[in-house]
Amino acid sequence: MKALAKWAMSGRWQAIVAAGGCLAVPLLFWIGAAILALVVLRQGVREGGQVVLWAVLPAIAWSAIGDPTPLIVAIGTSAMAALLRYSIRLDWSMLLACGLGVLVYLLLPLLLSEVLPQVVASSETAVSGALKDQPELLAHLQPLIAPMINGVLAALHVLVFILCLLLGRYWQSELYNPGGFGTEFKQLRLPLAFSLPATLVCLTAGQLQPDLAGLTPVLTVPLMIAGLALFHGVVKISQASPNWMLLVYLALMLFGPYMYTLLIFVALLDSLLNIRTRLKDTAGNE
Repeated sequence: MKALAKWAMSGRWQAIVAAGGCLAVPLLFWIGAAILALVVLRQGVREGGQVVLWAVLPAIAWSAIGDPTPLIVAIGTSAMAALLRYSIRLDWSMLLACGLGVLVYLLLPLLLSEVLPQVVASSETAVSGALKDQPELLAHLQPLIAPMINGVLAALHVLVFILCLLLGRYWQSELYNPGGFGTEFKQLRLPLAFSLPATLVCLTAGQLQPDLAGLTPVLTVPLMIAGLALFHGVVKISQASPNWMLLVYLALMLFGPYMYTLLIFVALLDSLLNIRTRLKDTAGNE
């Protein structure tokens, strides 16, 4: 993929062909979005915007026949890349991804007006069958099913936004500034003004209105990414073995919900305490 990114950066039409070709293939749209992020990061909004306008034509075609995801991801990732280029703040891009996720959450019922009701109906039937002996619990969960399904789908879009941006930023680093991406990612820390309210919303989701509770998956994705970045940073500062990060990712796959929750609270603690700075100060004193 690095070779593809290098070829895409050799000229405008090469970038359009590379990104547009990937966006035309359903399972490769994320590579196309990452190429668009690379172009915008490297060349700015003026030049990169022209590439985006031409490259998203296949994604527009997919959207017209009922699959808006490639178009949403391409536009969302490009917007995040533009913000990152001019702000040089990865945390701001994470917050923009969350804002885009809220927008996706609101628009999905319109964009997937045929598919989403069928998914919700199937899920409601399954939950009703599983909880037929617990009517009180069923009555509590029934209104949450549709918003939570919508929220999980929006959260998946947010995750893809972020991963595509990080891939584009990684390519930019490898091609033009080796090592820059690693340093930037390991310093990622979300502002407390986001982390604290987001965590409180997640903790009180059960008491919120169903439509607000459905937003909780969207809010957790940037926190999870920030928690992973903290682990990467701590491993670097402590000069520990990289195998520790392998264990973190294995734990995330094997103990998904528990590790995911841990990453959220770790990200909140980092917003409060700036853990990496404290570790650096401790290491300096020693």
